[in-house]
Amino acid sequence: MLHRFPLEAGVPFDFAVIEDDERSAMLLSARETVLSQGLGVDGAVETLFETLSDDQIKNAIDAALSDGRKLKLVLADPEKSRANLRALIGADANRSATEINQAIIAERLVIQDDVTKLFAICPPGDGNRKLEDKLAALDLGKPDPMGWCAAFLKADGTMPARLVVKAVSTADPDLAELLTAEAERLAGLVAARRASQLIERSDALLDIVAAVGKRYDAQKRARSLLDFDDLVERLADLFQNQSGDWVRYKLDSGIDHILVDESQDTNGEQWRVVRAIAEEYFAGGGAVERPRSLFAVGDQKQSIYSFQGAEPALFGATGQEFALKAETVERPFEPVPLRTSFRTLPEILAAVDLVSDRDDIQAALLESEKVHHNTARTMRGGSVTLWPPTQQVADAPAGSEWPTTVLETERTAPRQIAERIAGEIKTWIDQQRPLTGRGRPVTADDVLILVQSRGQVFQEVIRALRKLDLPTPGADRLGVTSHIAVMDLLALCDVLLNPADDLQLAALLRSPLFDIDEDTLFALAQPRARNQTLWQALAEHTDPDCIDAAQRLARWRGELDFERPFEFLTQVLYAEGGLKRFHARFGGEVDDVVAELLELSLSHEQGPQPSLQGFVADMRQRSGSIKRELPEAGAGVRVMTVHGAKGLEAPIVILADAATKQRKQMIGKPVYLLADAPGPLLIHASGTADHVDATLPIKQEIDDNLEREYWRKLYVAMTRAEDELYVTGALTPGADAAKQLEGSWYEAIETALRPHAESQTDAQGTESALIYPRERTAPIAIGAVATPASASAAPMAFDPLPEPLTIPLVSPSLAGKSAPSGRALDSLAEQVRDAEAARREGIALHALLQHLGKLDPAIWPEIADKALAALLPDSPDDHARLATKAISILQRPELAHLFGPSSRAEVPFLLDAQHNGGPIRLTGRIDRLVIDDHGVMVIDYKSDASVPGMPGDVPGSYVTQLGLYALVAHQLFPGRVIRAAILWTTLESLMILPPDALTAGAEGFTLR
Repeated sequence: MLHRFPLEAGVPFDFAVIEDDERSAMLLSARETVLSQGLGVDGAVETLFETLSDDQIKNAIDAALSDGRKLKLVLADPEKSRANLRALIGADANRSATEINQAIIAERLVIQDDVTKLFAICPPGDGNRKLEDKLAALDLGKPDPMGWCAAFLKADGTMPARLVVKAVSTADPDLAELLTAEAERLAGLVAARRASQLIERSDALLDIVAAVGKRYDAQKRARSLLDFDDLVERLADLFQNQSGDWVRYKLDSGIDHILVDESQDTNGEQWRVVRAIAEEYFAGGGAVERPRSLFAVGDQKQSIYSFQGAEPALFGATGQEFALKAETVERPFEPVPLRTSFRTLPEILAAVDLVSDRDDIQAALLESEKVHHNTARTMRGGSVTLWPPTQQVADAPAGSEWPTTVLETERTAPRQIAERIAGEIKTWIDQQRPLTGRGRPVTADDVLILVQSRGQVFQEVIRALRKLDLPTPGADRLGVTSHIAVMDLLALCDVLLNPADDLQLAALLRSPLFDIDEDTLFALAQPRARNQTLWQALAEHTDPDCIDAAQRLARWRGELDFERPFEFLTQVLYAEGGLKRFHARFGGEVDDVVAELLELSLSHEQGPQPSLQGFVADMRQRSGSIKRELPEAGAGVRVMTVHGAKGLEAPIVILADAATKQRKQMIGKPVYLLADAPGPLLIHASGTADHVDATLPIKQEIDDNLEREYWRKLYVAMTRAEDELYVTGALTPGADAAKQLEGSWYEAIETALRPHAESQTDAQGTESALIYPRERTAPIAIGAVATPASASAAPMAFDPLPEPLTIPLVSPSLAGKSAPSGRALDSLAEQVRDAEAARREGIALHALLQHLGKLDPAIWPEIADKALAALLPDSPDDHARLATKAISILQRPELAHLFGPSSRAEVPFLLDAQHNGGPIRLTGRIDRLVIDDHGVMVIDYKSDASVPGMPGDVPGSYVTQLGLYALVAHQLFPGRVIRAAILWTTLESLMILPPDALTAGAEGFTLR
């Protein structure tokens, strides 16, 4: 829609939608810039840094930015938002915290003489809990405001139940009354100070968030980007601005039906789009008159996406609004309740009804009547099984000796639960247990394990499944840079870029890429000669695995200079078998991570300065993740969050962390944004103690909504099961188990089902399972149910695949009969010099000629020295000679056009060709390519010590190489005059080869 009407919507015609990790990076950059520059507004940054920690500031800004829809309403008129906050708080908003602190001391009712009287009646002791003891610890001549308040009030700023003891009331009633009056005065001032501090923090945060948002929006505009909130907002605005009528007219004739799916998770801005599109439905002024429909389907009981702005109450409210509109224009409107499940067996649905019968859960499900389900499945035999939660033993081992073996008590509760789950699944599969009424055994594909969050239980379950060799696709969401496979690949890059990094190399050798065991690594690392690096020790070691690792690392480091990140990673992962090694260790999930890593490497190569070093640095700054679409069949046991499983189902569902309650940090928020009355406004209060009486109801309402969503997640989790549901969880050590279970999913299910369930015990009489219902239908024996014909048909037979056609790669530099073996400056001198040293010198000279020309000539010597120190760290004696040679070539007037703006360095190519009738692929790099009015010239650098005097004396291999370069240039630049030349670096002269020589050199080669 926005691409169709960009002008009317006010968006760039070529806009792109920003990715999540890119959005996070842009927001991080904007936030850090604003905070580091001090914002430029009156003390906002200073206010936050004086009152909050760095982490609290980060969390507050992130919390505000996460609710973009409400934040835009607040930022639309910041002054009005501030005024709304002050109006909400009332009179306490009119004094600053500094003024209140001054009043605490200046307006004291109790003076030093009164304290002396108190001490005479109740002499202070050594404690710090009584009023007299606290006052005795103060400097009564000049008390601190905080200390003075702490003496009279409790930690939360309220009056203690018993401030004045009976002895004081009896001995001096006036003094007792005075002390009480002072406490009451201080309680009021502390409340006023809390309100003033809340306003100061909220105002400062509002200023900072506004600045961050402004900088973020500027970045988006500069790059023609829109985020998801922008898409919805701009689409809604498109229908409601001056061009809205024309846009609706253009669309009206093409829209017959509107379907709003998952309506319970639709927010106000999205409903605004629906209203705008459907407006013509109820106006009678559409482009055509024909039957049209508006269909919204949703289940308020399944609204679990409040963190994305979902407002389930709007589903019912909007339905009533459309019903009224339909009645006004005499159109039919029909609410259709859908209470029949086509997924779940009746026993599980009955269990859901029993759990939902609790008043608070029914209210959380937004149901005014008792929850009741019908089922379309005629099969019986469903069950709900509760495995008692496991609590880790908290007792420390006796004695003071360090343990030398792994203690049994060190197996955490999440690990024990995960091992039980994996063990049960493996037993089902190995024993071919029948699956309810399906007449077949349980398979790994039948099992779906759900968790509330990707915490310790989540990781332990995946670990336990793999330990028992149970098939599983792994996690449903993976961090890219935090995944161990990516960390190994980045460590490889670190080591190749800096071989002296011993720690990274040691970690790399233990990775799947090399898989060197710890004993070998220890023997390699110790003992070592003084100042000997691990890289050098690896090169000298005699262990076969170490020899193989050293050879591969040396080869990769040698090829690194000419390869960009994508080329290098694909070489390691595919050509060198690295991906197979990762597969063996991490399973199939590594495919998604590697695919994302390679995509990021390609994206980096499209940047202004692509390099392996830059790519590694860029990856280390990222914190993105990828959401994996786990297949519904064929991948094994699925493990995912309840949010990720929305819309999915499985014959067997296991709730693995049902004993986990809603954590306080999941409920409490540091920032509260109100779009409606008494807003729009922003409130910052990290905890209950930072709130005031006027803001506590707002906090409570939002927290209650999150608490209700906790129970809606339980409903979603239970209704994913088709045939069998299992419930268990892990408890933390120390605390009472029953108390931990209060308010948890497990406790709610157990309380509802125990009266109707069968308790099973182990040999010691301990309950091992609680199974609902008590009377159950036995599973149908395997084979008793007819298998569908499609499933029992014989497997399809295919003819063997033909052998793949292998097309050889041919490099022009090696195409001649007597081609030298080196890649870089092929020369006769290399035949008598060390081949590796010559190759590295060639690479260094290539690099200098490629990059120095882009810089100011005045800094060429300095840059050349730095570059050669990095390129040839082991050959410092050659630096001056190579730098002088490169600068001399660049400064020659007759060669200036070779390095001008119309030239390009290191131009790669890959073309399909034929050699003597057989298919080949020509691949290589043209050292220099110049395009000018005379045509196109390809240049290759040669550093032979003996330079031919005439073009006819040039070695045949060189002529073949240049002839193939010219052939490639003809393909790339059809219709242009092509010339080929050799730049002899020894004499610093250019030799152009005649066309007939080039044709003869490329004889037998043709391009497709």
